[in-house]
Amino acid sequence: MKSYREVINELDSFTNFENIGFGGITEEFNLDKLRQVLKRIGNPERGYRVIHIAGTKGKGSICSFVSSILNEAGMRTGLFLSPHIITPRERIQAGGEIISESDFAEIFNYLMEYLEQPARSKYTFFEIYTLIAFIHFSRKKADFAVLEVGMGGRLDATNAARGEFCGISPISYDHTQVLGKSLRSIAGEKSAIIKPGAYCVSSLQRPAAARVIKKRCSNVNAELVSVGKDLKYQINDLSETGSKFDLYTREDHYKNCQTRLPGIFQVSNAVTALGICEKVLSGRSSRKSILKKGVKNAFIPGRMEVLLKKPYFVADGAQNADSALNLKNSIEQVFKYDRLILLLGMSRDKDIKGVCRHLAPFADEIVLTRAEGSRAADPNVIRGYVKNKQVKVTDDVTGGVREAFDLAGKKDLILATGSFFVVAEARRMVLGGSSTS
Repeated sequence: MKSYREVINELDSFTNFENIGFGGITEEFNLDKLRQVLKRIGNPERGYRVIHIAGTKGKGSICSFVSSILNEAGMRTGLFLSPHIITPRERIQAGGEIISESDFAEIFNYLMEYLEQPARSKYTFFEIYTLIAFIHFSRKKADFAVLEVGMGGRLDATNAARGEFCGISPISYDHTQVLGKSLRSIAGEKSAIIKPGAYCVSSLQRPAAARVIKKRCSNVNAELVSVGKDLKYQINDLSETGSKFDLYTREDHYKNCQTRLPGIFQVSNAVTALGICEKVLSGRSSRKSILKKGVKNAFIPGRMEVLLKKPYFVADGAQNADSALNLKNSIEQVFKYDRLILLLGMSRDKDIKGVCRHLAPFADEIVLTRAEGSRAADPNVIRGYVKNKQVKVTDDVTGGVREAFDLAGKKDLILATGSFFVVAEARRMVLGGSSTS
């Protein structure tokens, strides 16, 4: 039996598109092989109800809000997220607790008996994590599993489960080499998680994406609830400790809701989660109190997270143009500071030009860096998209963080962004801690 450390080392040998990037649809994207494995082990994913979240940005936050609400309601809740920021085990949580090293290792060893061999050439890193999550939630006797899609939706490993409820976060351009270059094609891939008869809540969408989602729901007889139409909200306060807002749904109104995740975009994410959970908890006499407490208690690292003050050190995983614009707008509205030092590193397959277009003019000083791994873009390449600014280039995130602190005064703000890999490394350096515990 392999130990947890041996399991992690073995998993690192599996194909991991999070590290190498997606080159297009390949034979690795195959749900049939996962369904066969699940059948051999007794279909653990059928032992609980599933809430499935797809989209381009905000889906991890929506999942965290949903999970927090269900935990507040006393549900046994599984949560599957990606990527991880602190430890790979945080991807798989049950009842608000990350999977233990012993449970992770035991399930992996058990699972290997049912996989085609050699497993590392038949399955991907993400597929194995998904299967471990399905088994863990079953063993923990979960009432619900909240699943975040890794990439796309139609062929994503999480789509091997049947989502009774689903959410679609804002759709924009990402993974275009796999999902297509139009919003219509991207939305088609993501909305494929909407199963026949499901209850779907869609965040605010661009018209092209909204039409695809609406058509999918109509085709499979799913009920569609839309933020902005069926779920209307008013923001009352934005601060570095979170936001306050009122929500009006087709069934009720919720005054003085609060999040402890700062940023305008987190209010929209919270509203999407509330729309899902209002339906899930239909008929509960204490529903309103549960919904509000659950939203208030939700937390997920690396989403406009304040790591330090004096100077502010804010970390956010914005990695495409829309996310960068939302981040810029939220920073401007939430924080008061003298100068902004941008610590930016990105993956090669992301929209470097779009992110730089929004964030570079916004910064007073720019430090470019690169995270570990072959997928990271050369900071000198990123530099080519930064116009009319003085730029410092560092070889790694450790050097980038040090350079940013050298540039920052106590009343300034350092913003580390562009990649969850950069955020994870910057976070460990600022707060301390291990990446593999």
